[in-house]
Amino acid sequence: MVKTDRVLQILSINESEKDNREILQHLECLGYPIQCERVSNLEEFLVNLELLPWDVVLFMSSTSTFTSREALQHIKKNNYSLPFVLISDGIGEEEVANLMKAGAEDVVLLSRSHRLLQVVRRVLRESEVKEKEAKASQIAHQAYAAREQMLAIVSHDIKNPLSAVQLEAQMLLKVAERHAKSPLADSVKIQANRILKTTDRLKALIADLLDKNKNEDGLACLSKSESCISKIFQDVLDSNRPLIKQKHLTIQTHFISELKLDVDENKIFQVLCNLLSNAIKFTPAFGVIDLRVEESVNDYIFSVVDTGPGLLATDLNLVFEKYWTGGVEGRSGTGLGLFICKIIVEAHGGQIRVENQPEIGSRFWFSLPKLSRTPEFSHWIKDHKQKILIIDDDEDLREVIAWALGKEGYAVHTYSDPEEALESLKNGRHLPHLIVVDYQMDDMNGTDFLMHKKMIDLQQVRECPVVMISASPDEALNFSSADLYNEILTKPIDLEALVQKIKKYIEV
Repeated sequence: MVKTDRVLQILSINESEKDNREILQHLECLGYPIQCERVSNLEEFLVNLELLPWDVVLFMSSTSTFTSREALQHIKKNNYSLPFVLISDGIGEEEVANLMKAGAEDVVLLSRSHRLLQVVRRVLRESEVKEKEAKASQIAHQAYAAREQMLAIVSHDIKNPLSAVQLEAQMLLKVAERHAKSPLADSVKIQANRILKTTDRLKALIADLLDKNKNEDGLACLSKSESCISKIFQDVLDSNRPLIKQKHLTIQTHFISELKLDVDENKIFQVLCNLLSNAIKFTPAFGVIDLRVEESVNDYIFSVVDTGPGLLATDLNLVFEKYWTGGVEGRSGTGLGLFICKIIVEAHGGQIRVENQPEIGSRFWFSLPKLSRTPEFSHWIKDHKQKILIIDDDEDLREVIAWALGKEGYAVHTYSDPEEALESLKNGRHLPHLIVVDYQMDDMNGTDFLMHKKMIDLQQVRECPVVMISASPDEALNFSSADLYNEILTKPIDLEALVQKIKKYIEV
């Protein structure tokens, strides 16, 4: 007998109290406390159907006021996921088949009443499974919601300082260009470009984290352009140079001059960076790593060869499996790096493999097809002399944007408090040609600010174009009316993109 605190909830359609009592006595063998409501007509049935989360509906075929078909139709009509069992003293096979097609759980003959125990036991077991699944689903949903909230908060907090770093690097680059004859100019350019490349990759990483639909297939979503392969290799080497120097490694490179391929540059960088960082990790100090690109009939073959301990023969077919961390001493990590590399390479139409000799080293290689397309170019715009008002409660980001736009030739005024900015607009103290406002501010969000702006009794203020910046553009779009702003820009802010948007509304 089952020992449980669970109560078996039964809605019984039976005109005979005696017959109903006998059925319940039979079901007591299951070991569950039973709560049963007996009804004898359609009206009582419909009223009680909504009262409790019934485990099962038992319909005695001798009921004369309405049929089992009618009862079943009402259950399905109201979308109740409720097991329906017909108890009959005799029924034809065709009628049984029709009831089962209509959604009945089972049909039990009175002469075989022991089957009722089996049917109800099965119903309870399936119900318990569904309850566990529902609870697990609820927990998973709560965990997912908490994760999304955490990512939104963290990404917002990361994007503000990242925007400041990016804008500072862009301004350093422009300063170096203006003072090209300075002995430090070339060094500043190199360092500024490295910072910008790093911020671009951080932006891509944040975008991946925030993509609510991101899964393994999401890694295969590519943004291709004609990319210089030697430049990607150089970026990979620059990113790993401190580790290379630390271990006194020799890097041998063999590239095809001016080779360009139609690839997702960030993702191919990710693949090469992963392969090189693994090679650096397992190559002993003063060792040698070989990087090369070779041409075949239809593909280009990229390879990274190290002089580390190599892989076990039994591991060669496992290295690209998800969560594989291998049997090499000192190997650690999530086991996702090579798995992600495989997805990215295959998304490009290539393949990735590993070859090695234990105690000599490993050779990881992948292929990319021979494709190309016309590149696109962008340029800095010329200076303007117009007034821009910036409202953002993040001091670093606000001041960096102001400094950057000032260097572009704009007259800039900033406010950390949107209320104070509104007051200056109302009294005409600052009448800008364009406003840049952050959507997410503590005291007043961008939407509220712009709604107040629309009510100011100055035409120049009401009609002043607006560029809204936001770490959560989807949220800004959902909660902001389209007539409140002209453009929206996602953090981290790219200076060129911001200036291009401003140029659309401020005449040269």
